[in-house]
Amino acid sequence: MTSGLFTTVTFKVSAETEFGDSVFVIGNAPTLGKWKTDTAFRLETSAGEYPVWTGTAVLQCGFALEYKYIIVKKGDVVWENGPVNRSLRTSLEMMVVNDGWFNGIRENVQTAPVASEQELTPKPPSGKSQEVQPSAKGDVMSNNGVVIVASVLPLTITRKGEGKFDIEWDYRKAAAKLRNPKRSFKYVGWVGLEIPEAEQAALKERLVGEFGCYPVFLDIKLAFRVFDVFCQSILSPLFHHIIELAEEGSDACWQWDHWHEYEKVNKMFSDAALTSVAQGGPYAAADSIWVLDYEMMLVPHYAVRKNPQVLIGFSFLSVFPSTEVFRVLPVRIELLCALLCSDLISFDLFEYARHFLHCCSRLLGLEHRSRRGLIGVDFNGRRVNVRCGLIGFDVTRTRELRDSQEVVQLKKQIAKKFEGKTVIVSCDKIDRLSGTSLKLTAFESLMKFSTSLWYGKLVMVQLLRRPYTTYAATDLLPAQQRELEQIEALAASINEAFPGSVHLVGPYEEDPKLRLAYFGVGDLYLNTSVRTGLDWSPFEFVMCSEDQMAPLCVSEFLGCSRVLSGSFSINPWNVDCVVDAVEKALQLSPMDRQQRLKRLYQFVANYDIDKWAKSILTDIWAARKDDNASGLQAPGLGLGPDSRFLRLEANCVYTHLDIPEVVEKYRRSSRRVILLDYGSAYAPHSLVGNLMVDARRYGARGATPSRPDQDFIESIKALAKDERNTVFLLSSQEKGLVQEWFPKEVWEQYWANLGVTAENGCFYRWGKATWEKLVQELDLTWMPKAHKLLRMYTDRVHGTYIQEKSCSLVWHYADCDQDWGAMQARELTDHLEDILEDHEVDVIPGQCRVEIRPRSINKGVAVELLLRAIEQKKPVDFVLCVGDDRSDEDMFALIRDRQRFNERSHRNCSVYACTVGLRPSHAGYYLSEMAELRQLLKALQDKSISANRSYSTTDLTLLDNRQQRSGSPIPIAKRRLAGEAGLGTPKSPATNRQLEGLLE
Repeated sequence: MTSGLFTTVTFKVSAETEFGDSVFVIGNAPTLGKWKTDTAFRLETSAGEYPVWTGTAVLQCGFALEYKYIIVKKGDVVWENGPVNRSLRTSLEMMVVNDGWFNGIRENVQTAPVASEQELTPKPPSGKSQEVQPSAKGDVMSNNGVVIVASVLPLTITRKGEGKFDIEWDYRKAAAKLRNPKRSFKYVGWVGLEIPEAEQAALKERLVGEFGCYPVFLDIKLAFRVFDVFCQSILSPLFHHIIELAEEGSDACWQWDHWHEYEKVNKMFSDAALTSVAQGGPYAAADSIWVLDYEMMLVPHYAVRKNPQVLIGFSFLSVFPSTEVFRVLPVRIELLCALLCSDLISFDLFEYARHFLHCCSRLLGLEHRSRRGLIGVDFNGRRVNVRCGLIGFDVTRTRELRDSQEVVQLKKQIAKKFEGKTVIVSCDKIDRLSGTSLKLTAFESLMKFSTSLWYGKLVMVQLLRRPYTTYAATDLLPAQQRELEQIEALAASINEAFPGSVHLVGPYEEDPKLRLAYFGVGDLYLNTSVRTGLDWSPFEFVMCSEDQMAPLCVSEFLGCSRVLSGSFSINPWNVDCVVDAVEKALQLSPMDRQQRLKRLYQFVANYDIDKWAKSILTDIWAARKDDNASGLQAPGLGLGPDSRFLRLEANCVYTHLDIPEVVEKYRRSSRRVILLDYGSAYAPHSLVGNLMVDARRYGARGATPSRPDQDFIESIKALAKDERNTVFLLSSQEKGLVQEWFPKEVWEQYWANLGVTAENGCFYRWGKATWEKLVQELDLTWMPKAHKLLRMYTDRVHGTYIQEKSCSLVWHYADCDQDWGAMQARELTDHLEDILEDHEVDVIPGQCRVEIRPRSINKGVAVELLLRAIEQKKPVDFVLCVGDDRSDEDMFALIRDRQRFNERSHRNCSVYACTVGLRPSHAGYYLSEMAELRQLLKALQDKSISANRSYSTTDLTLLDNRQQRSGSPIPIAKRRLAGEAGLGTPKSPATNRQLEGLLE
């Protein structure tokens, strides 16, 4: 078995069976039978192991596996229940998957790390030293400790008397979700309550010994002023793009005393984190510091002042504002410089990272550049790396809590309470940013205008929770109290008009059991956040909605909305948009519900926080390496600000296509070739939310391109009916998809003048309904190496996926942030060109994709063979070639060379190579947008001669000449029309030869 190319997976499942029964695992991999029961993978058991059934299969590394278990009982097949398949990403050498009981929940996955990834590392240029290799395989931080600095320890500490405390892990906090027995995590933070000095030593000893937590003891009033007043009333609103003119003396008014206290607290946390083990602290020489969120923004500054060699990573779990908002802060320079003392800064979304980079550029004049992996900001002679990656979700603990007996009982009670009603469930902080008032307004509008449908049948359960229960405030802050009063007033008003339709729960103290119980009975999750970063509630709802297959309506301003591709995206400010989305979601068919839930569940179930933590730690470890020796084999989250443009020749003509001129040349020609790239250029538009956007840029995650629309089909049929035309549709999509678009029974009558290629010319169909290969034998030994690299980028850039074809690989990034994806694609292109330099392949950036394919397969080769075949019979005097991205450049280059040859040989042939969209290209012409292309096709369609239409006088003249040469009689009606037109025979044989292909 080749290391890194295949994964050995051992499946374990417990199943109670009878004598003679067999247990199989079946899935989408060939080894698992491709969902065919007769070829499924058999599991084995023994007397000592029963009821556990096991089996070891060899699967392709990086494969997105979907599978289920089946029991065969005397020929009958019993499948596992549930609408969603089990899923697994094979990314390591050895995996042991303990899936628990048949129809149950997976218990764990044990893994062994991949061996050396040296083959994926570009060869260094001659004269440069080899890159330093990490000493440990897999997790590079496994041998080093990590000190996590957060505002509050990930614990719940409750006083039970003098010197006595109840302490337990609080998994509501992000720091607690990062716990992993494989890693040496040490925590530094405030204990959450005021501890007398006499009790501090004993409590610290217990926290360190039992939990690995190193407490910072703060005065309760100081903690309140720093965390609740300064952070929550000043920093948080501003970071969420809220700027207020606060009254003097209010919490929202800037006070320098609060800033100085913020500095003091951050220095205390920094000193605690860097206290050595010998002095009773957490820090050892090889440890790294990982700081969480904006409450601790000054910690990197103080830590570097104390220990310049310390390795620091900073993760923003909140929104980072734009430059125009951030510059309002009186201490904007101090905060930026403090953050830039980190070695790595992580953001949830590229949008937040872009804001940070703009702030560094505009406020500090710093430039950023990219070197394979991470974008870097040059600050004080050193490089600060910036990365993007949405924080993961605690899948394992959520499953355990969801299936606990207490949650199951709560769920039954709630279901009985709302029996016979459709339940919309929401969970939000008591915060104006949550948009709860907008949600209630939309719900009221829904009830008013759809009373006959929903009156007495629809109820909205709104779970309310305090924004930050772990801080010093025991009561709601004034702004939060006003928001709660407004919510209660709106709910009372709605219930007065529609009794019992709104049910408020809370504010409760972050009770996850109650929350999951309500999620388990909800028929729809509704979020109308106006600006929120971290929120795990939608992920929890997906995990709890397997039985009812409930959809989600999520605000487009919610940080995680972009990865919830199966949800309805809504604009909370547009009440009508929210109402329409809710009605549509509630009336979804069972099949649509299942498809949406499948897309949501597969992402959420595999988007574990441990993977995110491992990725962050890897990048922290790499951040302080020298530019000449990165020390990492895996590519990072590279951003490439330096655009790569196609080089244009100085004399290249690049003008807007004159449609009337093209139509006139088309009318006068007798033998035409029309080459149209199909797959992305002609994708129809779709309505997303309330905005008309291009479907190819905002398609669903993993969605296939759109089917040809009716206007395009009619244009192609009309052009193919004209016997003077040869129309070729060139697609980069798979053969099966192209065959689905153009089925034999619909297009059979057009094959004489219509050809179709798939996978950039690897397969073609022309003159008959069967497919043929352009090249019979291809060298595909490069594919495993390229696939491994693509998988690395896919795992670390959310919203991307790999498309595998017969002879090529395509990395798609249309579903991630467009700027982020485009920059990342440039980095990937450079990396692929390095590792595949010894192979005969091309790496081609396209429209929201990067493609790797053999050099012998491209649209240019296919077009060249096509033109040669056509001209063996008769010369071509009109060529129109239209495409829209980089993959069409080979075709454009060939057409351009043909045009130059015609000019040198004085051949009368009109050649137009045209790209859609103004961009550097080998094409000599361009159309500004798709509407112009459709206009051109419609104009050509109108000029074409169909078999069932009357001939023009020019056509009859050409037909008359053809018949006279062949000696066949001309039908009287056609001869009469030609006589009335006063046309005779052509004047020269050359003209005959030019037009002899008419109506052949």
